[in-house]
Formats: sequence, structure tokens, C-alpha cells
Amino acid sequence: MSQHQLIVKKYQLASMNLKSLSFTSEFNIGVFFQNHMQPLIIIGCWFLLVLLMLWAKHYQKKYRWLYKTSLTIVVLLSLFSLGIWVYQENLFNISDKTRHISMVREQVRFNKKIRADNTSVGTIQKMVMREAQTEQRLKKQGFVSIPSQGILLPIYNDAYSTVGLNAGANYANRSQNDPEGDKIPIMGQGNYGLAAHNFNDGRTGFSSLQESTNHNAPYYVKGQLNKSSWLNGKYILLANNKGIYRYSIVGQTTVSEDDTAILNDSQTPKLTIVSCLFPSVQYRIVTHAKLVQVDTWNHASRHDVNQFNLKIRVTNAHASWYNPGIEEGANGDAGGTKP
Repeated sequence: MSQHQLIVKKYQLASMNLKSLSFTSEFNIGVFFQNHMQPLIIIGCWFLLVLLMLWAKHYQKKYRWLYKTSLTIVVLLSLFSLGIWVYQENLFNISDKTRHISMVREQVRFNKKIRADNTSVGTIQKMVMREAQTEQRLKKQGFVSIPSQGILLPIYNDAYSTVGLNAGANYANRSQNDPEGDKIPIMGQGNYGLAAHNFNDGRTGFSSLQESTNHNAPYYVKGQLNKSSWLNGKYILLANNKGIYRYSIVGQTTVSEDDTAILNDSQTPKLTIVSCLFPSVQYRIVTHAKLVQVDTWNHASRHDVNQFNLKIRVTNAHASWYNPGIEEGANGDAGGTKP
């Protein structure tokens, strides 16, 4: 088996299957290009430049300018290649730190815009429930917002298909006790399961729920599945046509891809979010949250309502290299308000 096939096989381990937690579909050619082809192209250019430099050096007097130019380009390209590699591998947590800075800046921009915005609660409610995927036969359930992680995703009704996961988050209801998913989950009641892609970029889908991009730790270390408390106390908001549901994160656990017991129904209202672990895609990061408050749209705080103002807030459902599409937030059609 070639190295390319091995890489494709690794990401196909995360392909959807009807009775498991394999919620991340085929990250094969797209991920291969994103994480491997770009550095290879740079290395190829670097190799050609070295050959050119050696040739120019052989005729140093006649092509001195070409030799110096090639040498400069090789040095710059080497530094650029090193930078890309360090970022993609998240060495020294550089991509984590970059992500945090980006989130802070985005929050500052949002706060400035929201102060000047007068969009009504009713309009925001309609944007949240707008059917944006009718051609894909998906049914809008609402939205999920995790402000601390820069997450704002539409929720649809099919976590068990590529089409559903490519559109955003989806409810996940095929549990150990209900393998066919006959019971439709209801926000604010029982165990509400959600699933979305982890794109391993710290920003798209549920990627930012992983503590450190492209690092198994602390979830999987030396063959042991572990827990994480790094998001404890952060809040999650779900919204549907009835109102807004506030949950508080109580911890994260790690399970194998075939562990569906985490989606079993519960008497206590809670939220269970499932996404892949990278690079060990055969495991799942499970984010647990408890319900703390339920409000109708008219009684919810303006702060919570504003988290779903799609004219101001950006959504993060799509990656251009894998599942290109029109975002539903301000970076797309703004809840249907843009032509």
C-alpha cells in the first residue's frame, strides 16, 4: 500500500457508518492536499531552485546574479516551508495561540457592530429557523452557539450522512438503547446529542472543542483514554423556534468510535456533543453540558439573542478545501438578508 493510500485510509476510518459515532466523513483527498501536498510542492520548488543555484554556481562569473537570486529564494522558501510545517503540526502550540488571537479580534469586531445594530428579536428568530438546505432535503432544527470557541453552526436532522455533516451540526440520536434513532431529540429535554466535523483547523465545525489542534493529548495519551476540564464552566446556547437553551459545560471525555451509549436518553436534561479526535480519528471527543436555563425569544437576554444575529455573527460550517458552500452568517448570506 502506497503512502498516499495509507493517508487516505487513515481518514476513511472516520467515514460515516449507521450505528457508530463515526461522524466525520471522508477527509481523504482534501485533507491529503491540505496537510501534505502543500509542503511537498514547496519542497519540490526548493529542490528545483537548488539545482538552478548549482548550475549558476558552475558558471559563477557569467551568472553571478542568478546564483545570488536563487540562493536568496532558497533561503526564503526554506523559512516559509518551516513556518508552514510548524503551524500545521502545531509545534509549540503556535496554531492554538494564533487561533486565540483571532477569536479575540473577532469578538471585538462583533461587539462594535452589535452596538450599532437594531435587528429585532423576531427577525433573528426567523433567520435561525430559515430553511437553507431544502435542496439537500435537510430539516432545520435551529442553531448552536459556543461564543468562547467562536462556534456558530446551524443544526440539521441528519448526523448520519455526508450531506448533513457538510451543512453544519446535526442532532445525533442513534444510541445504544435506540440504534435506529426512532426517537427525535428535543432541545431542553433528555439527552440532546449533537455532531459535527472536526476539521483539525481550530475554527471550522466543532474543531475548536479540541484542546490543542493536531495533538491527541490530553484526550489520548500512551494508549489511555482521558478526560479534559479545559472548557468547564463555558456556556453553550441552543436556539430553535421556541426559544434559547443555555447549557454549561461540565467536562469532556474520550470514547471509541463505536461507543453509542453516550447518546442514551436521560431523565436529566443535558447536551452531548460528539466530534473526532485528531490525529487519532478512531476516537471521539465528547463534550458534556448540563441545562441551566430556558427562555422564550421574548424573555431571553439581549446578549443571548445577539449570539444568533446572523447579520453580524459569522458561521463556521464550511471549509473551502473540503465542503465549500454558502455560510448562513455574516460571512455568507447573513440569514437570507443578502441577495
